[in-house]
Amino acid sequence: MSEEKLLEIKDLSVAFRKNQVTTPVFSGLSFDIYQGETVCLVGESGSGKSVTAKAIMRLLPTDSVSYPEGEIRFNGQDLLSHSEREMEQIRGDQIAMVFQDALSALNPVYTIGTQMVDLIRLHAKEKLSRRQALAQAKKLLAQVDIRHADEVVKQYPFQLSGGMRQRVMIAMALSSRPRLLIADEPTTALDVTVQSNILKLIRQLKEQFGMTILFITHDLGVVYEMADRVLVLRQGELVESGTRDEIFTRPRHTYTKQLLNSMPRIYFQEQTELP
Repeated sequence: MSEEKLLEIKDLSVAFRKNQVTTPVFSGLSFDIYQGETVCLVGESGSGKSVTAKAIMRLLPTDSVSYPEGEIRFNGQDLLSHSEREMEQIRGDQIAMVFQDALSALNPVYTIGTQMVDLIRLHAKEKLSRRQALAQAKKLLAQVDIRHADEVVKQYPFQLSGGMRQRVMIAMALSSRPRLLIADEPTTALDVTVQSNILKLIRQLKEQFGMTILFITHDLGVVYEMADRVLVLRQGELVESGTRDEIFTRPRHTYTKQLLNSMPRIYFQEQTELP
């Protein structure tokens, strides 16, 4: 792992506005992610994991969300000071995101090939024809272990299995070789076998392309398999952070211990000795 900080969240506050009432979600959230590491952000549903990811990407609705305090610094630049046009140059290019529900994230009325070609051409460093972009799309599908790419690019999202759709989403996220990949519960809706294959794929692609990963999940089994470091989030507050081994073998915060105790002991007994 590099000592270079790629992402710095400094004293971030996020608030939602509705009917002239402002409700704080975060206050004083701070953490760093270093180049080349995989950080897992973990917590129960409603703890603020996905809001954190969308805040980093500046995807929260601007008419109902404010950032009263703090900074989101990526590669030394404060993303909160960027215009929407400037963020469009960063999203998908330097920071990419794989969403939880690929079926909702993909456009149901366009083929996989059309969606990938449009994305590739949008972020290409030089002008590409549709034919050139389609050739790149097929190579990307092959890299995420999708066979028969010639057929898949002609299909619509509903014609693919859940695992195939998630692989397509990962291929699209990789199309511009992002420095930071945010994976927001990408395996939650998949069965155990497919989930294992997707996690293995993400690890392989990280090594292949030298990416940094922020992996968001509530599944501690996934955390144990993926994480270099773990951030534990509870109701918008970062209550504990540490290496994977520190969190699993020497948890300090009561909430972290409760999360660990909520998981089947048989899984962890096969992996490590917990206190």
